[in-house]
Amino acid sequence: MINRGFHGLCLDLNAELIAEHLRREASRSRAIEFRAENFFALGERFDLIVAFEVLEHYQQDLDCLSKWLELLQPGGTLIFSVPAHMRQWTRNDTRAGHARRYEKKELLEKLKACGLQIEHFWCYGFPVLNLTYPLSVGLSRPVNAETQVRDSGDARMTDFEKTARSGNRLFPGFSGWLLREQLWFPWLQSQRPFLDSDLGTGYLVKCSPKRT
Repeated sequence: MINRGFHGLCLDLNAELIAEHLRREASRSRAIEFRAENFFALGERFDLIVAFEVLEHYQQDLDCLSKWLELLQPGGTLIFSVPAHMRQWTRNDTRAGHARRYEKKELLEKLKACGLQIEHFWCYGFPVLNLTYPLSVGLSRPVNAETQVRDSGDARMTDFEKTARSGNRLFPGFSGWLLREQLWFPWLQSQRPFLDSDLGTGYLVKCSPKRT
């Protein structure tokens, strides 16, 4: 994408993750800007917004969807993912400060209420991630209550500190090696026949502002 002249902005509340991305990527290209910032503070508008595993951290998730819609250029695209099915709730959801795992009907209704038009709606994870999800839970680092993250939180979230610290893993070097895309890619392809089912661990949605 960078070779084709695109540029972008990468946001995360976790300052450690942003610093890690800066170390890895900033020397390669200046086309991507990295900030440890809340997207509610943004005033720019974008052709494409990608938000993986973000919405579930917000009690007022309609506010979050409405903000993404506000940040989109006319004709822009929003791609996001959320965890699926409350029956699959684990201590990892609690540790990460999740407000909920989504059911398909609930998510479809909220997208419609916010004026977002769905282009693709997939349920990913079955059968591979359904089996390996406990491994991911075990590798997640517990939140340290004494860690100072930021001075100001966001009242729309369930727990700002947990959200800002989510994404950290125990043994990050080993976790990065074990969970690398090249290792899992052949297995993940087995999920493709089930994307239109409702059997997986998460939802992946591509949508855009509703045309008037």
